Amino acid sequence: MSVDAGAQEIVIDEDVDNVLLSGALRDRLQDPSLGEGTITLIIRDPNITIIGDMNLDWGDDEEAHLFECKSLLRVDLKGCTKLTQLGHVFWGCSSLTSVALPDGLTQLGDYVFYGCSSLTSVAFSDGLTQLGDNVFADCSSLTSVELPDGVTQLGRSVFSGCSSLTIVALPDGLTQLGDQVFDECSSLTSVSLPDGLTQLGNFAFDGCSSLTSVSLPDGLTQLGYGVFQGCSSLTSVALPDGLTQLGDGVFYDCSSLTSMALPDGVTQLGNGVFNGCSSLTSMAMPDSLTQIGNQAFAECTSLTSVVLPDSLTQLGECAFGWCSSLLSVVLPDGAVLGDDVFIKCNGLDLMALMARFDSVELFLRDRYKSISLRKLVLRLLRKYNKAVNNADGREVEKHATALALFPADNTGSLEVGLFLQKMNVSGGDGVKGLVGYIVKFV
Repeated sequence: MSVDAGAQEIVIDEDVDNVLLSGALRDRLQDPSLGEGTITLIIRDPNITIIGDMNLDWGDDEEAHLFECKSLLRVDLKGCTKLTQLGHVFWGCSSLTSVALPDGLTQLGDYVFYGCSSLTSVAFSDGLTQLGDNVFADCSSLTSVELPDGVTQLGRSVFSGCSSLTIVALPDGLTQLGDQVFDECSSLTSVSLPDGLTQLGNFAFDGCSSLTSVSLPDGLTQLGYGVFQGCSSLTSVALPDGLTQLGDGVFYDCSSLTSMALPDGVTQLGNGVFNGCSSLTSMAMPDSLTQIGNQAFAECTSLTSVVLPDSLTQLGECAFGWCSSLLSVVLPDGAVLGDDVFIKCNGLDLMALMARFDSVELFLRDRYKSISLRKLVLRLLRKYNKAVNNADGREVEKHATALALFPADNTGSLEVGLFLQKMNVSGGDGVKGLVGYIVKFV
């Protein structure tokens, strides 16, 4: 180990393992007389293949070779031509601004640059394929990252807390993003996710408060817990057609989200999935949807109307609680409602009270019966008109023929019986009764 006092450089070109393991380099770099951000460290051992322990767990931070060496300003590892793996080395080096990595490096282990709060740039090698957990977590000065094409996975919390990160270039071969990978990256404005991505980890973009748009790849089939939680600037997201499930809190507190169209294959909405989306005014729900979780739309204070599909079987507790602007809900007859589904929905409470119903649920179920009957009548009317058009004779004779043949239609005796019953109740003969009822009902 040699020291150039004038240039403030420390150069290690042999016996690197012993120098690091002995603690001699750390002791030198932690000398208070050096000051913060004064040293450039150059390691150019052509034979070393691994620097640092790759298997240290959280809490073993002090075993990192250069733990909290605040005098360290720059690091150059280009001369380590056989280096393939870099483990716990620079944890907490808060004055470190840049790192030059060798071309042969393939793996960055967990926590390598954790807490390097002055780090602004890293030149990655083209051969890099793997980034471990928390590699750049809390690198709050890191502004941009361009990952090489060989990277296929990003571990947990790789860029968590990188509050200055605005641009991320993700490689086309990336297939997985780990949990909390961009958690609290509050300056990140947009992300283009590669087409091959099949998995987004839980809370992947949690707290990315400047994120305005996201392009999701077609291969995604589910979104994990809290993926976009707290993305308060997110206005819209185009969900891929293959998506079948939205986990708990996916869009929790996305207060700028105004609308959402769910793909046809979605069957479940998790608990709190849109909780706190206070700008959400409309929601298009597919016929495939069977379950809506607890508090799924709670505190969506701008939501005015909802049409729930007939396929829905379960509506969770407080699903629409505190939706103060909600005035219209089409509630399927077969859905089982949890407790307090419409609690503190002031508009619906008032409408139910004025209609003399004891609860919002009873009020909505009564309205849905009318809507269902309307759908039935209109469907049967189309069939009736077709029968009239196919009949022979004068207009009255056509209607008589259609009425005579209509009960034999394949629609089923119950539907036809209801149709004819309602038609007769409206008064007059068959033709007038039918027209009178339809005009009055529609």
